[in-house]
Amino acid sequence: MEFAERGQGTPIPYDPPQRLVTSGMYRYCANPMQMSCALVMLLWAAMLRNEWLISAAFMAAIYSVGVARWDESQDLSQRFGDAWRDYRAVVRDWRVRWRPYYSGAEARIYIAASCGPCSELRRWIEARSPVGLQIMDAESLPSGSIRRMRYDPGDGSVVVDGVRAMGRVLEHLNFGWALAGAMLRLPGVWHCVQLLMDASGLGPRELTATVCE
Repeated sequence: MEFAERGQGTPIPYDPPQRLVTSGMYRYCANPMQMSCALVMLLWAAMLRNEWLISAAFMAAIYSVGVARWDESQDLSQRFGDAWRDYRAVVRDWRVRWRPYYSGAEARIYIAASCGPCSELRRWIEARSPVGLQIMDAESLPSGSIRRMRYDPGDGSVVVDGVRAMGRVLEHLNFGWALAGAMLRLPGVWHCVQLLMDASGLGPRELTATVCE
């Protein structure tokens, strides 16, 4: 999802991202897919008491450290230059940061100042000192152009509203919240959560100059 939405590509080597992806879980770890694969295999091995799955997890780690790391470092260094080297200097494989990596333009979250629940949410976010995120008044946008809280990544990629916007905000706080945000943005999950919020009275609300959630 991150490669498609933010990188304009896929994990497949023949269709690689056109942009360097340092958002989502890549703010915290340089190889989240490979690390997750090995951890899931270890979990399966423990649940099934299967030694072969432990070997599979070990081989996945060997592949990551050997072939994948060498190939990626060559390719990404060539395509993204200093941006890739700066990223890899502070975000490592098999090691998770607690606070997120940030470079380039700051993302923006638009939250209505004149909406009570929105203002409470804004204070909650501010209290956790988000990294690389500006909190803006939704009223600063053209009237009628916004119906829910909105997240603009600031890099020209996908802008999202509502529950998905909140999921993006969480990745700017810390690793624990970023995991929750990643799960919140999963297809099907965010649809259900958004539906429940709308049904409970937390849907779009009219403002003087615009609309917020």
